[in-house]
Amino acid sequence: MLIEMKKGLFFAALVFVVSSLAAQRSALVVVDTLSMQVDTTVFHFTTYAPTAEACFAFSTTKPDTLNRNIGLSVVAAFTSKAPEHIVGTSVCKGKKLYYPTESESGYCLITSSGVEINPLDTNDATPITKAIREKGDYFQQMILVNGGKAVPTTIFRNRTTARRALVITASQTMLVETDDRIHIDVFTDCLIRMGAIQAIYLDMGSWSEGWYRTNSGQICRIGKNWKSSHLQTNWLVIQKR
Repeated sequence: MLIEMKKGLFFAALVFVVSSLAAQRSALVVVDTLSMQVDTTVFHFTTYAPTAEACFAFSTTKPDTLNRNIGLSVVAAFTSKAPEHIVGTSVCKGKKLYYPTESESGYCLITSSGVEINPLDTNDATPITKAIREKGDYFQQMILVNGGKAVPTTIFRNRTTARRALVITASQTMLVETDDRIHIDVFTDCLIRMGAIQAIYLDMGSWSEGWYRTNSGQICRIGKNWKSSHLQTNWLVIQKR
C-alpha cells in the first residue's frame, strides 16, 4: 500500500507499508505487526489491542504475571527522580493521587465508557472529577496526536530511541510500540499514517519493561531497556472486563 503524504522534516514524500503479519490473538489481547519505510529506513511496529472481553486500565500496583485476568502490562506516566512518584495528577480506581510536579501536555481518561485522550487544560478539572466519580482512571503524559494532527514536542530534542504510545483510531484503541531507534516526530507521523486520531506517549527509555500473555498463557516480555524497572510507579494494563 503506497501512502502519499506532505513533505516533512524527517519524511520523504512517500511512505511504504512493507508488511502486516497475521494477528496473534489471545483471550485478552490481539497482537499484530507492521513495517513502514521512511526515506531509506524501515521501522517495525507492534500493536496491542484488547479483545471484546478486555479493556485498558491504569494501575499503581505492579501487575502480577500470575494474574490471568491481566493480558498486558506496560509503563504509562513518567516517574520522577528520587523519591520516585508519578509525574502529574493521576486517578486510579477513583482515588486521586497528586504530587507537586509539572503537568504534562495531555491526559488519558479511562472509564466504563472507554478511553479518552485530550490536550491538558490545567484550569479544567472535569476529566479528573469524572474519573473520581465513575471510579475510573486518569494519568497525564505528552500528547502526540490531537484531532489527527501532530502535536510538537521538544523534550527529546534530536534523540532517537524506542517509542510507545496509546492510540485511538476510528475503529479501535491500541498500544503501538517500536524497538527501533526513532525520532519522536517520525514516530508521531507514523502513528497518524496508521490512522491515529488521538495519541498519548507512554514512558520508554530505561522504563520500557512490559509483557503480554500469549494464547497459550505464556508471558512474552517486551521492551529492551529495563534499567529503571525497579523504580516504576505506574502501569497501563489490558485486563479482563
